[in-house]
Amino acid sequence: MTRRIQDRQGFMDAAATALRPLPATTALRGVRAKVHLSASLTVVPLPAALQDWLARLRLLKGVPFGYLVPDEAMLPPESIRFFTLDRAWVDTLVDGALSIGRTLGRKPDLAMSGLESGAADHAQPLAAEAVTRMRGRGLGLPPAMPPAGPITGFLLRSKQVSDTPGIGVNVYPKGHTPADHDHDSSVDIQLLDILRFEALGAASDVMICLVSGEAWRVDIHEPPEQLHYGIDAFTQAEGGAVSAVKNLHGFTQSGDQVTLSPDVTPVDISIAFRSNGQRVASLSALSGILARANAMAALDAAEMGFAMTQGVGMVSFMRGDDK
Repeated sequence: MTRRIQDRQGFMDAAATALRPLPATTALRGVRAKVHLSASLTVVPLPAALQDWLARLRLLKGVPFGYLVPDEAMLPPESIRFFTLDRAWVDTLVDGALSIGRTLGRKPDLAMSGLESGAADHAQPLAAEAVTRMRGRGLGLPPAMPPAGPITGFLLRSKQVSDTPGIGVNVYPKGHTPADHDHDSSVDIQLLDILRFEALGAASDVMICLVSGEAWRVDIHEPPEQLHYGIDAFTQAEGGAVSAVKNLHGFTQSGDQVTLSPDVTPVDISIAFRSNGQRVASLSALSGILARANAMAALDAAEMGFAMTQGVGMVSFMRGDDK
């Protein structure tokens, strides 16, 4: 905290230097101070550490949880709540942070008021620009474009947050979701930039997500490293007889281009499993079954992987049409 106050004090001291040539005998002193200050601030920039601190504040980092969710009943266990961030509230929050050392009293100092107003006008947009750098810096990615529209997001309270580190999220705008692309292949799929996505503590069961733009569809999924070979049904009787099914998406290949069929065909793969109760399958037998189901002579390793890879578990939330 001492460093932040010192950074701000240095910024304010440098800005105050620009006010010295101004006369102190006019009621317009504060207005003139602000104008003069605006020119001075191009030479005395807002310290980077202060920009980052204000950006974290705009992302609600360090804001007490009780200010976000005043009553536990608003976010019960195993629930999710979507919201739009009130920019006026956030601007007021940042203004409060910039008010350290603000002159108080019955007779306000007009010059100081102009100085504070000019400093705030200079600091607010810089803090807003720094918001997009915060997540990119941690992930080693280039910063996203500064938010031009609303900032939306969600709070998720679930045991999965604490039990499954590495949960991922994809957020799409209206008209550019995977479902829109499936309906019309000329529609491109777009992802909204994620500004903040993290659990609120090492052992917390609450996760917050903030995105740049109007969220229309939100996909929350297991960690992508959990991709694996998988089947869709398996039972084994006491005598050892196995019943297993793989839901197969047919595909065609032309050169390097692979076209996946949206239709799913249940394929009985029971005979590929041994009957010794060890849940072991013969990959050569399994490959032959899948090749015949796809009208192919044989599958190579890449085609086998394409047919057998099972995606991670995912839950989708879609916003309803406005009434």
